[in-house]
Amino acid sequence: MTHPVPTPDTTMPEGISAGPSGSGDAGDVLRTPTVDRVVSLMPGFVYVFNHTTYSNDYTNRSVGEQLGYSSEEIRDFGAQMMMHIVHPDDHPKMSEHLARIAQLDGDDSISFEYRVFRKDGRQRWLRSVDAVFDRAPDGSVLRHIGCASDVTIEKEAELRLEQMNAELEAKVSERTRDLAKLNGELESRIAERTYELQDAVDELEQLTYIATHDLKVPVNNLCRLGLMLGDNAHLLAPDQAEQVGWINDCATQLSAKIQGLVLVAQIRLSSVLPSELLNLRGAVMDAVGRFEATMGQGARPVTIKVADDIFVDFARFELDSILSAIMDNAIKYADPSRALEVTFRADLLEGKVTLLVEDNGTGLDGERDRDKVFGLFQRAHKEPAGSGISLYCARRMLLRRGGDISVEGHRGKHAVFNLQFPKRGETSGDG
Repeated sequence: MTHPVPTPDTTMPEGISAGPSGSGDAGDVLRTPTVDRVVSLMPGFVYVFNHTTYSNDYTNRSVGEQLGYSSEEIRDFGAQMMMHIVHPDDHPKMSEHLARIAQLDGDDSISFEYRVFRKDGRQRWLRSVDAVFDRAPDGSVLRHIGCASDVTIEKEAELRLEQMNAELEAKVSERTRDLAKLNGELESRIAERTYELQDAVDELEQLTYIATHDLKVPVNNLCRLGLMLGDNAHLLAPDQAEQVGWINDCATQLSAKIQGLVLVAQIRLSSVLPSELLNLRGAVMDAVGRFEATMGQGARPVTIKVADDIFVDFARFELDSILSAIMDNAIKYADPSRALEVTFRADLLEGKVTLLVEDNGTGLDGERDRDKVFGLFQRAHKEPAGSGISLYCARRMLLRRGGDISVEGHRGKHAVFNLQFPKRGETSGDG
């Protein structure tokens, strides 16, 4: 009989002899008070299996605790012992195990797991460690000694784990098939939606082309007609002259809208301009210089708190357009009751540049006006007139490169624009 336990020391204790090769009775040899005390302390039970008679020559009393049989009953089974005790499904494996024992050299040992039936009919798992005990003069194995232990709890847990793993793998496989099916359906829907969006983009591009090209001619003609009528307004009645002025205003607004659409189309549909490392302080000073003449005599000098060593990775034309839009906004919405003050302040943190532009004009409500400030053709103030395009375009230019712009402030006090530039080398090309 066999069962996995720590490999036993096959050196026989004092007072035990295997006897001459192929002779002697193992039961008599092993039955001594000393040996009985030793084997009674071992886990499981000890046995000597005879390869000639195919039966156990010796089994210690611990077999009763493991299998419910006495040593005498095990011995009385004779060659039918395995047929009575070992599970039928494990008979082939037991034969293979005995064959491996017959091939062992010297003091080598071998382990084996198998199922047995107790005397009460219950099935148990045993693990044995076996070694050669007695050889014939030709070296063939006559008997082997082994120690078997009950590992039913361990084995049942192992089998249960295998079953759970198999069930889990089956569920994972089923879920994987479901996900593959869903992914296929999703890809099909995405492809369909992409086609619809591309069709919509194509229509939008066509409409944009019409708005920015085909409408320019009649609008320009209308503007010229208005100017011609304005030049001869002295020949018209007062109410007619007023109507001509109204026509000119409408034509001017319409022309500004068309120009705005052209700019928006260029930003949305054109490729991203190549970027370069630009000195931010120099760009700010250039923008301020372009608007010095329009700031008014009462305006205070623009404060520029931008270090000389701060650079941004941006397209020069777009950076100039953004800074010009900010300066134009500050001047356009200056408060007539106080001198205009504009401050540029830049910070560099972990490679990311932040530029704050603050003015003391009519101000903005950060919560209420944010969407209007950057909305296309939207304005936070009714006066003075404006197109509602420049700040929209400024934000689009920043967004497509991985930056952004936001605004805070208070009505009647001030406005603060916060420009976030992308880190060097992280410029995005998304629109």
